Amino acid sequence: MKNHKILFTLIYIFSFTTALFSQSADDIIDRYVQAIGGYDRVNAIQTVKISSEADWGSREVKYSETIKRPDRILIEVSLQGMTQKRAYDGNTGWMVNPFRGSKDVEKLNRENTQSLMEQAHFEGPLINYKDKGSTVELEGKDDFEGTDVYKINLTDKNGALHTFLIDADTYLLLKEITKRKIGEKEIKSETIYGDYRQEDGLMMPHSLQVGSNGRYQDQTIKKVEFNVPVDDGIFTMPSVQP
Repeated sequence: MKNHKILFTLIYIFSFTTALFSQSADDIIDRYVQAIGGYDRVNAIQTVKISSEADWGSREVKYSETIKRPDRILIEVSLQGMTQKRAYDGNTGWMVNPFRGSKDVEKLNRENTQSLMEQAHFEGPLINYKDKGSTVELEGKDDFEGTDVYKINLTDKNGALHTFLIDADTYLLLKEITKRKIGEKEIKSETIYGDYRQEDGLMMPHSLQVGSNGRYQDQTIKKVEFNVPVDDGIFTMPSVQP
């Protein structure tokens, strides 16, 4: 009798494992894309403007992110009357950072430029990952704050490792962890996504927690605009100081 119980247990474990891994990473990614609106909807978007806010103690920080296909992005961070700008125009990454006491325009190094190039793909690393030169692997199921999630690892063409936790029920992205080498140091960043809402046919998170090692900054998305006119000039590195 005991042998029968052991046999049934082994059969159950085998069946569960087979059912789990019969779903590939591509299957999970496809379900994720369908959950947020589908490939056609995502690929039809040519420009996006996102406005968000965060509180730093008693100070309010405003963020603005403008993206235009292909490979153009401008990120602005405003605090106490000053605005930092970081941009990539498809060839060059640059920054103006008055928070360091200077209004000079500076060209970004290779690592920071690569980070902006990745952010210029507003749909994230998972969607169309093969076209971006990345590889993926389904690690299996995990638990994230009491929710069953699929854990997918993506290695991009620059060697950075992205780990995605996707809700096993809704197939929405709940958390992303990125590890990348900058010089000799490994930099880890985490983003937790929540409060998904429809924006012009696309499910978008409106609550973000951005940080690392359990320390996060809360960020709230206030406005999302798709396919609005965007002048290419805003991405170009200024030839003179502002």
